Amino acid sequence: MKRFAFLALSLAVACAPRERSVAVATTTSVHGSGLLQVMETEFKRETGVMIHAFVVGSGRALRMASEGTVDITLTHDPIAEKAFVARFKPELYRQFMWNDFILVGPPEDTAGVSRAHSAAEAFRRIHEQRGKFLSRNDQSGTHMKELSLWRAAGVSPSSNSNYLPIGQPMAYLLRSADTMQAYALTDRATYDRLAPSLHLAVLFAGDPVLRNIYAVILMRRPDSEEHRNARKLASWILSPDGRRTVESFRIRGRQELHWIGK
Repeated sequence: MKRFAFLALSLAVACAPRERSVAVATTTSVHGSGLLQVMETEFKRETGVMIHAFVVGSGRALRMASEGTVDITLTHDPIAEKAFVARFKPELYRQFMWNDFILVGPPEDTAGVSRAHSAAEAFRRIHEQRGKFLSRNDQSGTHMKELSLWRAAGVSPSSNSNYLPIGQPMAYLLRSADTMQAYALTDRATYDRLAPSLHLAVLFAGDPVLRNIYAVILMRRPDSEEHRNARKLASWILSPDGRRTVESFRIRGRQELHWIGK
């Protein structure tokens, strides 16, 4: 009798419908802001397909796509993306939303970052005052932007003994910066989500070079259920439903993300 019950249960499990899903490699800021969780809910509700996300930096997300681990990515490193597109010729590459990077740090602002007239000047002030700065150091889009700003400032950050390349995702790095009362570059949405628990102030924002642009890449793959689901996700992200999800995303009433229209 027990054997019959076990066989019946095994048959029921084998015959149960398999959940449809799609694997996506997405930058940590999409997760840290809370947007990813909203996208997962809305996409599942509208299509019945579950998103399984690998939350990594943009550089790692692109490598996962090149290695065939995922068919679709969400990243925010335009220079790396364009090189990737030129090399791998994906089925789709579309920049679709943006917010901005901001420079945060201790309210005392001993480096005078808040008095800077440009992002490059703000970074130069930190360097000249040997301010404590925490770096993502993970080939993420945020890390790549940070490095470009040091170059624009004309300084080598590693020559500052208080430059700390700690290799943490955005939300963790902000918490570390809070504990250490250090400066950090972050996307605004992740900061806004954590702000009530942080003792860090927004010290510099608004320079056009700090625009933070996100893109979706869909790889060119042989037909399969996984690739069809990836194509469905890309289509949904760029659809009116995806746009509404992005533009309606709020943190304590503040619109965090803006659509790049086409």
